[in-house]
Amino acid sequence: MHELTERQKVILEIVIREHIGIASPISSGFIEKKYNLGISPATIRAELYELIEKGYLYQPHTSSGRVPTDKGYRFFVDLLAEEELKELEKKLTREIRKMQEEIKGKMRFMREFTRFLAHTSSGLTVSYFPKENVLFKEGWEEVFQGPEFENIKKIHDFTGMVNDFETNIDFFLEDNKEKCVRVYIGGETPFSKKRDFSILISPCKIMRKKGLLAIIGPKRMAYDRNIGLVNAIIKMLKE
Repeated sequence: MHELTERQKVILEIVIREHIGIASPISSGFIEKKYNLGISPATIRAELYELIEKGYLYQPHTSSGRVPTDKGYRFFVDLLAEEELKELEKKLTREIRKMQEEIKGKMRFMREFTRFLAHTSSGLTVSYFPKENVLFKEGWEEVFQGPEFENIKKIHDFTGMVNDFETNIDFFLEDNKEKCVRVYIGGETPFSKKRDFSILISPCKIMRKKGLLAIIGPKRMAYDRNIGLVNAIIKMLKE
């Protein structure tokens, strides 16, 4: 595995965060104008080229900026600082507790927090409770607002991937022995050939019922916020 320099790590994180935010390839000129890195545009271009060579970025067109690969997104997910996630968790836990106080009834709460997760994450959210044979799925409207889905083929690919996920959902009950949030990025998804999407999934327990929570969306999802969101929900439910 190639070692990244500290400067390459900084530039790679900038590209990923900006691409998640604006859904466009990120150019060296954009980085130079927005960030005071203390290096020349030529040096930024050279570092971007190195990141392409090492497999963290790719260039969709010769004259365009750069976009993260699966390997690049994996770097970003593994990089996320615990302190950053903890701050998100605190804020989200307050919101979820308020919702829990207001909503009575187990099934209604399950559906409503699935809706809340979809709205907050801007992803398609699934909550699944195998013993009860209950599956809630919310957030089609949220996820399809992403610019990726202006392409009708992407919509078809995404719905196909979600169907594959539901068909193979019991796989994730077996695959998550560590009982933590897991992220499958693009080609890492074990059962689907659709490589433009990611799954963020965790076991959960609601009112003594064991299940799974999942957020499904484009690879360009806000991993930091979504991991913090799921962690906040899991911790709150444990309490």
